[in-house]
Amino acid sequence: MKKRVLAVAASFIASIGLVACSGASSTNSATGTSSSGKEEAAVTTAAGDAADTAEDAEKAAEWPASKTINIICPASAGGATDSAARIWASYLTEAYKGTNFIVQNDNTGNGTVAMEKVRNSKNTDGSDLLFYNTGMLLANHTGAYDYSLFDDFKFITIGFTTTPDGFELCVPADSKYTNMQDLVDDMKSNPGTLITGIQNGSTRQFLAGAMKAATDTDFKMVDTGSEADTITALLGGNINFAFIQPSNAKQYIENGDLKALAICQDERSENYPDIPTTKEQGYDNINVNSYQLVVGPKDMSDATANAIAETMKGYAENATVADTLGKMNVKYTYTSREDCLKMVQDADKVYTDAAKAIGY
Repeated sequence: MKKRVLAVAASFIASIGLVACSGASSTNSATGTSSSGKEEAAVTTAAGDAADTAEDAEKAAEWPASKTINIICPASAGGATDSAARIWASYLTEAYKGTNFIVQNDNTGNGTVAMEKVRNSKNTDGSDLLFYNTGMLLANHTGAYDYSLFDDFKFITIGFTTTPDGFELCVPADSKYTNMQDLVDDMKSNPGTLITGIQNGSTRQFLAGAMKAATDTDFKMVDTGSEADTITALLGGNINFAFIQPSNAKQYIENGDLKALAICQDERSENYPDIPTTKEQGYDNINVNSYQLVVGPKDMSDATANAIAETMKGYAENATVADTLGKMNVKYTYTSREDCLKMVQDADKVYTDAAKAIGY
């Protein structure tokens, strides 16, 4: 999978051929001195004009403001987050000639070193950016990282949804459960008996917590490691159910080894339209979406953050970007910075409830 994603990213870098222009407006302000009432009135008017001018200049912030933009990625090379960062960087390199957009991978301390580098950066002009995912929310909820995305950074925008199809609630094919309600009923009849496989600190752990909170049930969670190892545990009868990404579960479902009771989304997936959602089956907030995030230092101005977020318009409209992301089963539609923030805040509410349910 890593080789495939890298190949996709490399193909994008080699084939992208768009040129965009960056523009900004600026205005001049006037100042004066006074020694009379009329002059004082003139100064008051000039001061007001100057304030308006400053506000207009702030609204028209220009980006990139530096010849080198560091896109710091707290993930290893070859993964989905790294590939997404490089696709965006390649697009920006073509769009803004003369500026170097450099992706720096640093997964030291499970990404905390990279997050700290951006949080403490004095470069508030957008030359130091963090490209990570909502794993930084999980790190904060689990206590692995002390600082909050919302309080200690400047949120900029969403790159795209890392898990556009969510996760599937899977059981062995010969399981007695035929839908989600069957499983929930059994958990209520036998509290603390059924077992699910998770990986501590992962989205799957928080999905299990979200399920506990949404269904008011009790079941055991054991760390079964990666999704591949979790599937092995599920097939071996060591656990009763698990949350698996559709792309990883697909071959086992087609082979008749697993079945999906639900997909953890509010709306049916375009790629897996036959699988009912958790919401359809009466349970909200079991949709822990993972987003790729673009984040800056806390003291970055909103004008600069807005200017960076606006680059996503051209990104969304570029055919090569769309084709490249499509090969990763990802679609990107431009969404305003304000709406992106709300999406992340909504996701964090689910994370918060899930964290409480699993004891964080």
